Amino acid sequence: MAGAPVELTPDNYEEITQRGGVCVVDFWAPWCAPCRAFAPIFEAAASRFPDITFAKLDTEAHESLSEPLDIESIPTLIAFKDGVEVHRVSGALPAAALDALLGKLEAVDVEVLKRRAANRKRTEAGTLPAGVPKGATWDAGEAEWSFGPTDPKGRQHGTWKFWRADGTLCNECIMKHGTPQGVFKRFHESGEVSQEGTFDKGQLHGPRTWFASEHFTTERMHENGVSEKVKKTVMLYDQGEVRQVMHFDSTGQRVVPTTGEPYPTRPAHLPEGAELREDLDQWALVSLNADGERHGLVRFWDRHGLLLWEAEYENGYRQGFYHSRAADTYADFRVHFEEGQAQTDFAVGEWSLLDAQRQVVLTRDLGLAPDEKTLERSEVFSNLARSAEGWREFARKARAEKRYREALLATARACATSMDVQPLVEGLEQLTLPRTKPSAHALAVSVVEEAGQLWAPMADCLMRGGEASTLLRAYAVLLDQTARPRAALDFLHAAMLLTPERKPYLFTRGLILLNLGLADQVRQDAEHLATVEPDTARFLGTYARALFPKFDFWPAQEAPRCTYDGLPDAPQQPLESVQQVVRKYATRLQAMRAELLQRFKPGAPVSWLPPDLSALLGAGPVKLEQFEMEFGDDTVEIDETLDLSQGLADLTLVIRGDWSALTWLLWACGEKTLRMPTRLAPPADFGQGAGQASQRLWQSRDRRIRGGDGSKPGEGFQFEGVPLGDLHPNLVTIAERQYAETQAMFYWLNDSDHVSPWQSNLRGS
Repeated sequence: MAGAPVELTPDNYEEITQRGGVCVVDFWAPWCAPCRAFAPIFEAAASRFPDITFAKLDTEAHESLSEPLDIESIPTLIAFKDGVEVHRVSGALPAAALDALLGKLEAVDVEVLKRRAANRKRTEAGTLPAGVPKGATWDAGEAEWSFGPTDPKGRQHGTWKFWRADGTLCNECIMKHGTPQGVFKRFHESGEVSQEGTFDKGQLHGPRTWFASEHFTTERMHENGVSEKVKKTVMLYDQGEVRQVMHFDSTGQRVVPTTGEPYPTRPAHLPEGAELREDLDQWALVSLNADGERHGLVRFWDRHGLLLWEAEYENGYRQGFYHSRAADTYADFRVHFEEGQAQTDFAVGEWSLLDAQRQVVLTRDLGLAPDEKTLERSEVFSNLARSAEGWREFARKARAEKRYREALLATARACATSMDVQPLVEGLEQLTLPRTKPSAHALAVSVVEEAGQLWAPMADCLMRGGEASTLLRAYAVLLDQTARPRAALDFLHAAMLLTPERKPYLFTRGLILLNLGLADQVRQDAEHLATVEPDTARFLGTYARALFPKFDFWPAQEAPRCTYDGLPDAPQQPLESVQQVVRKYATRLQAMRAELLQRFKPGAPVSWLPPDLSALLGAGPVKLEQFEMEFGDDTVEIDETLDLSQGLADLTLVIRGDWSALTWLLWACGEKTLRMPTRLAPPADFGQGAGQASQRLWQSRDRRIRGGDGSKPGEGFQFEGVPLGDLHPNLVTIAERQYAETQAMFYWLNDSDHVSPWQSNLRGS
């Protein structure tokens, strides 16, 4: 079997993993992208290690085998030797790291591992493992045993030692009245030193050195892309602040950490502390505080030693002077450098663009930079309507106070309201740094990707010349996500006025319009979008139908079908309970209908709301309850209440689920219209209806999680006119939610022990 991985099943699992020799098992799942990426690496290693048995286990198909092993993430690789688990690691390993791991397996002493396992069981039982001295105490937070002398006040004082749960020594440190002081050492499980360094009054000071081991160890070394060729790492500290990091191979030669190749020669004119940033291919001189944050002057050079930028930092934020090369960045070709001041990472005050001789080409005042919370609360992001003149007045006041970011954003809203973009164009020209179009676009895209959920960084990007259209669209998305769709629409319209050629912005507008309940306008945008992005247009159209469906008697749309066996024949709840639940669905739907009507101007046509259900309520709304009850050995929560503060789209999805459950409940009683049932006369295909809800819920979940049977194009049940296999993954959750509510209703209906469809235990599977 060497040379190709074996597929494990319940029939061969014990025989393969418990035989003599080494066996490595890849625990994976078909839906796991990292698993699929790791598979060819694992298979290739099998051919290089013919003496090792390689095996794979599908955790979804064989949950009974994987669950007892407490696998928390996949892929997970577990190594067995002579039937004993000797190592496990989670995550997709690079080929080099996998080879290094496999190369160590033959040297594993199974008897030693058995002793350590026995010690761990003693620790779990609260007893001392072998090798740990009497009097040692267990620290659950640190997961270590500790022992050593104390001073008269009970503080650690003198040499203290620490052991792992398996009884192996992991740390030895000199303490002085409760504070580390002097030399410390950490150890691999093998007893080799894994770290050593010195504390000075509780702060690391001087070299802190890591040593690799050829044996298996839980001590950290080769993480975050560090090559297995690195055998020693030295980090130089100055009273808790990291000054330099160096990596060395087995010969003692300094190497690049990610490749293990020889470290390049530093340009002679650079400071001695400058280190190569391999990911950037740049030299960097970075000082850090005790928390590992940039603090002080930071400088970066290219590979040849040409200064790229420098900035002053304070506890992780740019604070003070900033200077950078800027050739081919700004609209004026003469500009080669930019410099100015920063405050908590944001550009403030006077900034200058300089030519190659450091002469000023342009100076611009970038004003004051509000912090994140202040800007988020600004009126410029208010969801309340305001006239164009009102926004212009806001902009004038903000500009007078040097709040230029808010001034530009208010001007954008004024332009969207008046549909006149010229004042915004002029404001951008007067207040922001004038970048080239490619530079402006690239800067805006990068900031949106990194900080598109934050308010202040995007406003700062606007002042630094980032493309306004991209940033305003990002603000529209953020406002829509934070339940401010009217404000979102203003910002998006401003973006569209700046770049009318960008048809994909119609998609963003469609999503915002959906949150405003403007379904007809969404359909129009979908039609226009179809000429350039037909798939996106189809998604938008289907999403609109999902949020604003036709609220008729849904069971009449199709005959129920189900392939399950053992289906129920008739409801088990009494008529009185059914009538009361009908009233509760009607009460919920009426409450949501009234709430949504309040969000529109009186008399505004809202054609997509569900019909008035007051005829089902007779004496009026009934009480919606929230309580707990004992159900078997478990405590079950019942919550029939509503959160009416949700956004429009979220409320419409609740309506959709309730409407489906209500109409199918009436159908189950023999009704064909929206009327209160007076008797229980289930249709002949009652069981098919109950089974269909469960089967479609399972199919929806399978489609979402794994792309299962219903994911094949053109196949699966129809959802708003689209086969499940063609449904966009983001829309599958809507179908899943609908059928979860319908299934919960049927679960309640078919078991007289249940008291409400809103029981927590009816929404599991």
